Amino acid sequence: MRFIDRFLPRPSETAGRQEPGLLRSNVRVVERGGYFVHSDWSPSGVTDQFLLDAGTYHDRYFDRLDFLGLADQCLAAAAIDRSAPLRVLDIGSGGGSSVFALAKLLPNANVVASDISPQLLGKLTAFSATRAELRSRISAYCFDLHRPFFEANVFDLVFGSAIIHHLTDPLAALRHVAHSLKPGGRIIIVEPMEAGSLLLTTMYEAVLVELRHRGAADHPIARLMVAMRTDIHARLGVPIRKPWTEHLDDKWVFNRPYLSDLAGGLHCRSAEVFASQADLSHVYEESFRSLLADSGNGNVEIPEYVLSIVRRFDAEISPGLKEHLCPTGIVIFRK
Repeated sequence: MRFIDRFLPRPSETAGRQEPGLLRSNVRVVERGGYFVHSDWSPSGVTDQFLLDAGTYHDRYFDRLDFLGLADQCLAAAAIDRSAPLRVLDIGSGGGSSVFALAKLLPNANVVASDISPQLLGKLTAFSATRAELRSRISAYCFDLHRPFFEANVFDLVFGSAIIHHLTDPLAALRHVAHSLKPGGRIIIVEPMEAGSLLLTTMYEAVLVELRHRGAADHPIARLMVAMRTDIHARLGVPIRKPWTEHLDDKWVFNRPYLSDLAGGLHCRSAEVFASQADLSHVYEESFRSLLADSGNGNVEIPEYVLSIVRRFDAEISPGLKEHLCPTGIVIFRK
């Protein structure tokens, strides 16, 4: 059995739709399960949650997050013409939540889905195959963003939600993406921000202190607060790699100076950052509740005294500061 066959499904009878003129001349792909896989693909650097446990990951995120609302806000911030016949690249597509949102909001666009997980792309293509309005407009490719794959100047828009912080070398990956972007095009990414993440560590500390004060040091939320503070601290200092960076799934949180430098490295004119929440009234409570759901603690009841701590952060931090201290940012690069 070939190495690649150990991880990929068998070829399907229903061939995927391949976009003409997209791939570099030296790139070869194989058709598997309705999508195309780089012939040099390997699972190196991909954790089991995206491969063997892809079903659990897909079920946890596919229907829970409001990708339609998020994509709508991103397109508005980037002033995208929604009626134009755009060619869009979605990076880190997973099971397709962002792809399907873009297809709905950009009715005349063709969307190219991409991910390093063949298992997740299989779920995307299986779903789109059941919808004629999607099947004719979506193609999917499995490859590593750190390697050149697409031709130059073929995309009008690149979109990626919660993907770049997983990558070992964000600049190397986005440089290939920027190479495939047409002049005047946009790259939109949605990523965790350093300033907002550090504020969350302060909030987590306050919650942890209160739980310990009440003799609840073993409460699931207390253990989660310890883990999340450690996690955020481990991810600081982009792009400086630490001994543990390679072993982390979530590797980075981003700051504005780094994003500005990144724009220069991508030969883009600017990097603008916007808060990812349209309504910042309850941004920290929403983030706290999302954390519980994301970590598998969605059924844990939040004590009222814990909620009061979280809500104090929302009540006492001004809307203007929340714009800067939002945990997640919409980042727009303009070529």
